[in-house]
Amino acid sequence: MLYQRKISKADALSAKLGFQLQTTRYVLAGTQMLGVCGGMFLLWYQSVPLPTPAWGVGMLILSFVQSMHMSQALEKQRHITAVGPVLRELLVSAAIGGFAWSATIIWMGEYLSNEVLYALIMIMVIINVATVAATAVVREFYLVWLCSSLIPVACWLAWTADARPFNLIFAAVLWGLAILMAILSYGISRSFSQMVESGLEREAMAKDMAGFSETLRAKNTQLQEARKQLADLAKLDELTGLRNRRGADRAFDMEVSRAQRGGSSIAVIMIDVDHFKAYNDTYGHPSGDDVLKRIAGVLRSVTARAGELAIRMGGEEFLLLLPGANQADALVAGERIRTRIMALEIEHSASPSGSIVTVSQGVAACIPSMTTEFKQLLEAADKALYSSKEGGRNTVTLSPFRP
Repeated sequence: MLYQRKISKADALSAKLGFQLQTTRYVLAGTQMLGVCGGMFLLWYQSVPLPTPAWGVGMLILSFVQSMHMSQALEKQRHITAVGPVLRELLVSAAIGGFAWSATIIWMGEYLSNEVLYALIMIMVIINVATVAATAVVREFYLVWLCSSLIPVACWLAWTADARPFNLIFAAVLWGLAILMAILSYGISRSFSQMVESGLEREAMAKDMAGFSETLRAKNTQLQEARKQLADLAKLDELTGLRNRRGADRAFDMEVSRAQRGGSSIAVIMIDVDHFKAYNDTYGHPSGDDVLKRIAGVLRSVTARAGELAIRMGGEEFLLLLPGANQADALVAGERIRTRIMALEIEHSASPSGSIVTVSQGVAACIPSMTTEFKQLLEAADKALYSSKEGGRNTVTLSPFRP
C-alpha cells in the first residue's frame, strides 16, 4: 500500500511563500533595476523636462525596500508563523510595484515621443515576462503585479487611441499578453504546488518513518526487558522467591570452575523439612506453603556473602551453595539454620521427633580437583542428609567426601 499523507493548504502555502520570498527578492529587484536603468537612458536620450534622476532613485529605493522586507520575512520565518499577513504584504508590494510602472508611463506619456513611449512599455512587458517563472509561484502575487502594471497601461492606450497611431494595437497586444501570462502563471503555480506537496509528503513520510523506527526501537527494548524478566522469573521459585533448580544449574558449574581455578573451597548444604507430609496432612497445604516461605526467609538470612545462594530444589527440599566455605564454615552455617528455624517455633503436633517444625541437613565441602563435578558434591551432601534423617532428624551431618 502506498504511503499517503494529506498536506494542509496552510502548509502548502507556507512552503510556496518561502520559495516566493527566496526568489522574488532577487529576481524582481534585478529586473526592476535593469528596467529603471533602461528607462532612465530613454528619458535622458529624449531630454524630457522631467526629474528623471529623482524618478530613477525613487524606483530603485522602492525595489530595495521591497527586497529587504522580503529578506526580513524570510529570515524571521514569518512565512511559517504568519502565513496570512505575509501573503497580504506580498500582494500590497506587488500592487505598489506594478502601479509605480503604469503610473510612470501614463504620467510621462504626453512628454514622450512615440518611439520612446513604446520602448518604455516594452521594458515593462519584458519585466512581466521575465519574472513570471519566479513570481508566479504564489499566483495571486503575479496576478496583482500584472493587473497593476499592464492592464492600466492597456486601458490608457485604448482610451487615448486617437492620440498616437499605434496605441490601439499596443492596447490589444497588452490585453492579449496579460491574458496569456495569466494562463501561463496558472500552469506554473499549479506545477509548483504539486512539487511542493510532493516534497512535503516526502518530508512528512521521513518524519513518520523516523518516529516509527524510534517506536520500534523502544518496543524492541521493552520486549528485550520483558524477555529478560521472564527468563529471570523462570529461574525463580514462585512460592518462596528463591532460585529454583533450573536457575541454579549454571551457578553450580560456574562456582565449581572458579574454585578449581583458584584452589579454594566450596560447600553445599542439603536441607529437608522433617515430616513435612505429615504437616500438610494435619494443617493443610496453605499452612505448609507458609512454612516453606518462612524457612526460605531463614535461608536468605544466612546467605549474605557474594556468590552464596539459597535454592529450592523441589517440595520441602532446599540447598545452600557456599563458595569459599570449608567444612567448619559449612557446619557453622548449618547449625545457624537449624537453630533459627527452631526459633520460629512453628507448631508441628504430628512430628514424631518433636512438637515444632525442624530440618535435617547434610553438608559436603571440599577443594575440588580439576575432575570434580558438582553432582559429586550434591550426591555427597544428599547421603549426609540421609544420615541426619536416620540419626533422629533435626541434625547437621558432615559428609566425608574428598575429591
